[in-house]
Amino acid sequence: MTETTAPPPGYRDVSVPLTEIATNGLWLSLLLLAVPLVPYWLVYGFGPFWGAVSGAGWLWILVWVLLLILAHEGVHAIGWKYAGGLQWSQLKFGFLWKTLSPYCHALAPMPAGAYRIGAVLPLIVTGILPWIIGLLRADAPLTFVSAIMISAAVGDLIVLWIIRDVNPATLVLDHPSNAGCYVAE
Repeated sequence: MTETTAPPPGYRDVSVPLTEIATNGLWLSLLLLAVPLVPYWLVYGFGPFWGAVSGAGWLWILVWVLLLILAHEGVHAIGWKYAGGLQWSQLKFGFLWKTLSPYCHALAPMPAGAYRIGAVLPLIVTGILPWIIGLLRADAPLTFVSAIMISAAVGDLIVLWIIRDVNPATLVLDHPSNAGCYVAE
């Protein structure tokens, strides 16, 4: 992914540099990590939680987090393909070494409503749903992994915030190097 200097003709830039999300989104990310854990601690206690996620469990937690980070990007693609009507060839996957993050980039425009669906789906599928299951089953490792995935969606939440005023029918084009998009004028 290369930095671009100007939006395509007929579009305006509504995006945030990824490095800015990594630095300025840190506090929000930490809050998003803590919020799902607090209900678990209140219901089941911190001691049992810590006992379940410490020790050898860390290796499995790490494996699950890495797999779910990849799944997160796949869920973006599924959302944009089906909600936005994109073809698989209009989706690009890669890894950005500068921010140590995998990405899914939509190469074709879609309605802002579809873009929002694709942006929020990973939070729901890899974060919120597993968190609810982990909480209901008293599964500390699943609750912890889901909290990490909720926290990892901070960039997606920031994107949803910065495009909150864009009409759902307005065409948007995923920004090639920043978090956010170009919005048709």
